[in-house]
Amino acid sequence: MIDQPTAKPRNDSSKWQYLRQAIRASWINRHGRAADVGTVIGCSGGADSVALARLLAELWNDEAAEAGVSSGGSKKSSLLGPLVIAHCNHGLRGDESNADESFVRNLSETLDLTCVVHREANSSRPANAPPAQDESTLRDIRRNFFHEVAQQHGCRYIAVAHTADDQAETLLHHFLRGTGPRGMGGMTSTSPFEDEMVLRRPLLSVRRKNLREGLREIAQSWREDASNQQTHYTRNWIRQDVLPLLEERYPTAVAAMVRAGQLQSETNSMVDRFAQRWLDECTRFTPSKSNPDRWTIFAEAMAARSSNAETNAGKFNWHQERPIIVAACQLAWDQLGWSRGAMTMDHWQRLASTILELASRECDPSEPTSFHGGPLPGPISLRNFEGNLVLQAE
Repeated sequence: MIDQPTAKPRNDSSKWQYLRQAIRASWINRHGRAADVGTVIGCSGGADSVALARLLAELWNDEAAEAGVSSGGSKKSSLLGPLVIAHCNHGLRGDESNADESFVRNLSETLDLTCVVHREANSSRPANAPPAQDESTLRDIRRNFFHEVAQQHGCRYIAVAHTADDQAETLLHHFLRGTGPRGMGGMTSTSPFEDEMVLRRPLLSVRRKNLREGLREIAQSWREDASNQQTHYTRNWIRQDVLPLLEERYPTAVAAMVRAGQLQSETNSMVDRFAQRWLDECTRFTPSKSNPDRWTIFAEAMAARSSNAETNAGKFNWHQERPIIVAACQLAWDQLGWSRGAMTMDHWQRLASTILELASRECDPSEPTSFHGGPLPGPISLRNFEGNLVLQAE
């Protein structure tokens, strides 16, 4: 389905109405409003992001009507936050990529929304350099583009169209690659973005098939990316082959995985609170003249925490705190802006073991402490300094 957008501005069909209720339930804020915060919608032209754009546009129009203002009225800008569609044309599929862009521009015009397009061919990339094709680089390009659009239009939210199916695919992919508790939590409905912005995934509980059924019911077309059918890409293989096979035997497999991810995410949040408390009590981020990225773990503070815990609850065993220490290290990496991409679970576990040696006094504070296996990826060095552990970027 690749024609020009033809859907009606509003539709109360049953399947589309279900989606309207779902978006209102997931998007509304604590003040009972939904459209008072400026939002950038990432729209590729595919079914999921087209549905998201239409649903948010209708939500904005609903709130404008409730406030007694027409969607094009002069008071709209003062009562509602800006709603902007952002489309990134990576130029990887030639005419097809350009057709995606034209479709999104026409959709934006139909919805009476501002559309901003990034064309990779017009970026600062050297003219003779081939376009980036790896998913990590493409994701970074989109993130930077969405950030720029949000800054330009005074938006705090960036909305993307990840669905329950995307969540199941992510969880399964993480599991197959080997991941820890954080990876098994999957994507969250909200997550921090640049400059105190927030990335929002309001369709995370909605199945992909429901979005397509709703779009068909209101006669809204969308674009199909043929490369999504190429199963030599692991993500596509999981989507096209693995999940359908699982659902033949377990029809509720996607819902079950999404539910498990939600429960793990809640557990991760609890562990993170304990981890942050440990960071605050036992460590410090201190800039040095030669290197501002420095993290110190204090042996004395850990000993005091252990002593206090023993007073309150009997014998304290630091080794039972390993999950909290691992989570704290990951939080520290994030707070220092260090990349966690090359850090494997083995790295986190060995780092935790080094910290636990300090905590349990199994190492002589007067002896140098080194991370077994050499420096951490980054590279990040670890050394003993006056009985404390010091990590810093090299």
